[in-house]
Amino acid sequence: MKKHYFSAYAGLPRQVYSLFAARMVNSMGYFVSPLLTLILTQKLGMGKADAGAAVALLILTQAPCVILGGRLADTIGRKKTLLIGNLAGASLYLTCGLCLTGRPMVLCIILAADCTALAAPAFDTLLADLTRPEERQSAYSLLYLGINIGMAASPLLGGLLFRNHLPLLFILDAATTFASMSIVALNVPDPFSPAPAEADRPPRLSLYAVLRQTPVVLGFLLLLFFYDFCYSQWNFMLPAQFGDQFFGDGARLYSVLASVNAVTVIVLTPLITWLTRRLRPMQAVALAGVFFLASYLGFSAGGSFPVYFALAVLFTLGEICSAIQIGAFLSIRSPAESLGRINGFSNLLRGGATALGPLFMGRFLMVRSYSAGWLVTAGIMLAALSGFLLLDRRDRRS
Repeated sequence: MKKHYFSAYAGLPRQVYSLFAARMVNSMGYFVSPLLTLILTQKLGMGKADAGAAVALLILTQAPCVILGGRLADTIGRKKTLLIGNLAGASLYLTCGLCLTGRPMVLCIILAADCTALAAPAFDTLLADLTRPEERQSAYSLLYLGINIGMAASPLLGGLLFRNHLPLLFILDAATTFASMSIVALNVPDPFSPAPAEADRPPRLSLYAVLRQTPVVLGFLLLLFFYDFCYSQWNFMLPAQFGDQFFGDGARLYSVLASVNAVTVIVLTPLITWLTRRLRPMQAVALAGVFFLASYLGFSAGGSFPVYFALAVLFTLGEICSAIQIGAFLSIRSPAESLGRINGFSNLLRGGATALGPLFMGRFLMVRSYSAGWLVTAGIMLAALSGFLLLDRRDRRS
């Protein structure tokens, strides 16, 4: 088995390894976003209502930015969009660290998040341009691994900086982004060529028209919405459940589960990539749903912390199986000239699901138990994974 462990990542284009390094470096400085609520309330003195409004504004303004970013990736190019968005966001974070406080800092943080959202569709699209279809699963798996390696230590360091060195938190976040984009600028070409002049090419199809022509892609994205809706409960319902079940020790024990999740991703992603290499993407995503379903049913039953520990590993297996397939599937089944916009639409849908999940479950838990909440989540997951199996069957027939 040892010889196969990293074999999935052998022989990829050199530029893919550069993107892996860039992604890992960028993730090492992922400090501001996870601590945003605490920055707003504890450091900037905002009330919970104002902080909630600021976070809601950040999420709402990101929606048009990911759509615009996808369009820019399909027009001016993937690499340009990636560099413009991330460098602008890093510059705004640097400004926060050097000279801003109070409300101006809040506005700057929101604008920085919007710039990062604008760049997001370009990264996955650039990776697709640099790889052949048969390399996509391994390439997206490698970038997913790079993100998790980079983020292995960033929460701990971010927590230490938050206490006494808030400006440094922003400066280091910006610095890692500048370093990451330097790797991209110097080592990664942009193989995408913008379309020729208007007179020499047919009219560009709208995103709506593209999705109508690729119904399997639209079906995949809609089913993925429900996966993300359910996935969001890992960060919402589970910590709330831990707080009630384990009282004052809940936050610490949930942090342990978060570390289990990160370590499992780093250790098992290469192996899962190799083991699932012969599965069709929708089969692998359905398999992820089986792991998710089993973990949700386990969370519903509850138990001692060792039981939750095992369920966290099961949950992470589902996360890995789905994460390494999604970008590869979209890049293979989408028209190359529209891939940026499709990735932007995907980010919009998935972000919406992540926001709606806690909103729905927060209201549900006001009248029902955690066990009932997890059963509802498991039911949605069962329906979604069944949908993936049916869509895969229909896709093979057509």
